[in-house]
Amino acid sequence: MTTSPSATPSGLEAVFLENRPALLSRARGLGAGDDAEDVLQDVWIRLRSGTGPIVNPRAYLFRMVYTAVLDRRRGARRSAERENAWLDQDEPTARDATAPEAERRLVARQALEVIAARLDALGDPAALIFRRHRIGGETQRRIAEDLGMGLSTVEKHLRRAYAVVLDVEDEA
Repeated sequence: MTTSPSATPSGLEAVFLENRPALLSRARGLGAGDDAEDVLQDVWIRLRSGTGPIVNPRAYLFRMVYTAVLDRRRGARRSAERENAWLDQDEPTARDATAPEAERRLVARQALEVIAARLDALGDPAALIFRRHRIGGETQRRIAEDLGMGLSTVEKHLRRAYAVVLDVEDEA
């Protein structure tokens, strides 16, 4: 979340940088915990994508932090539900082999196998970063620190891995 040294931030970016400590505190207060920095990174990226004139920029930024925390919470809940659903599923028996649910499970398992193979083919560090972030739930910042990389490098590797996953979904 840095700007170039020669460019002085203006507008919404300046308000963001001025209020960054308060925004970080707000994210933590909303329950983001260790993900508070990642929440601010999400907000920074969203505001850099361009917005029109804002009547109350400070309130707008606090609302963006609130929304980003909710988005992360929903994503974590969906991920946990998905993980629990996968853990609760058993191998289909011969009796269940003709049931639509068994077919969906089989198709899902096959898709996961294809994704795992494509991620393995992608190689490290992209596959490792994807698994640590999406499956392990680690923050991008933590992964960057552990691997001695910049946050933008971790994001680049995640984009490559997401592209592989999306390609598999498009083929299905």
